[in-house]
Amino acid sequence: MSDFVKPEVRALAAYTLRQYEYRHKLNQNENPFGYPEALKAKVLERVARADWARYPSFDLAELRAKLAAHSGVTPEMVLVGNGSNELIYVTLAATLSRGDSVVIPVPTFTLYRLLSRVMGAAVHEVLMRPADDFALPVDEVIETARRVQAKVVVLCSPNNPTGTPYPAGAVRRIAAESGALVLVDEAYREFSGQDFRPLLDEFDNVVLLRTFSKAMAMGGLRVGYALMRPELAREVHKAKLPYALNLFSEAAALVALEHFESHFVPLIEAIRQERERLYRALQEVPGLHVYPSAANFLLVRCEARPAREVFEYLVEEHGILVRDVSAYPALAEHLRISVGTPAENEALLEALRALLG
Repeated sequence: MSDFVKPEVRALAAYTLRQYEYRHKLNQNENPFGYPEALKAKVLERVARADWARYPSFDLAELRAKLAAHSGVTPEMVLVGNGSNELIYVTLAATLSRGDSVVIPVPTFTLYRLLSRVMGAAVHEVLMRPADDFALPVDEVIETARRVQAKVVVLCSPNNPTGTPYPAGAVRRIAAESGALVLVDEAYREFSGQDFRPLLDEFDNVVLLRTFSKAMAMGGLRVGYALMRPELAREVHKAKLPYALNLFSEAAALVALEHFESHFVPLIEAIRQERERLYRALQEVPGLHVYPSAANFLLVRCEARPAREVFEYLVEEHGILVRDVSAYPALAEHLRISVGTPAENEALLEALRALLG
């Protein structure tokens, strides 16, 4: 039966995430404070009034208009998807043919490589180095893209799992000089203060991907959006499945945008403050090296004990689930730790001190 499947797909390992029992979940970079209860009530009121027998909005005009106002673009520049993962898939599906080349700085989110390979593309990885705090090697990315005549360059800023923000000037150079479509994943932008939207005024080869899963605490509802020039959006839209969002997710996204300043900005600031507090505290734990981060997580290198041993100790002895990223390129003995609530961060620090200090 597998003979019917493309050889590119048969050669791949699926994207998987092993499930663990836990008390404190610090492995998927979610908003630890959750979607505000007062806003949940507003969402439920909207959903209760809706006719569940009818299909949801076909063009999501209201949500796209609000996203356009929120982002400083026009509605024609906005595509909405079932999480930003769908929009990664859709953009690559609309642009890549078998034999095309994709350039990806690594270590980064592994889905970019997986989906590019599913499309039949050749993936060319450019290694970022721990000694440079995983800074983006701009010249090497541009040189590689030109040499292989890349169709797409994928960047994630702040980068997952390193937390590194890429300078706007560096991304601008890649857009100007690579000759490729530049796909910029901004999933963690709210925690960094970065905004690459001005690039859309200058370049027609830039796509920005954003999500409600992180800062807006909607990982369970799967809402993402992309910003790009209208002429590109019209073409990419052809690869999308209809009815990307169910009416519940659409209602939650609308309510979140309507109350972003009053309810989510304070939570984002609280996470940023906890990130800096946790960063300083982890620096004091013997046997750990902590990298600076502009996201809502921290990357640490385990120097006194193997990373897998630290991971298993945390989850088995204390019920604290972090992410083992030691199989990623250049990340041997590294763990990624999401910023939790103050209580969760204290529990993590106490457990690490007990093991290492």
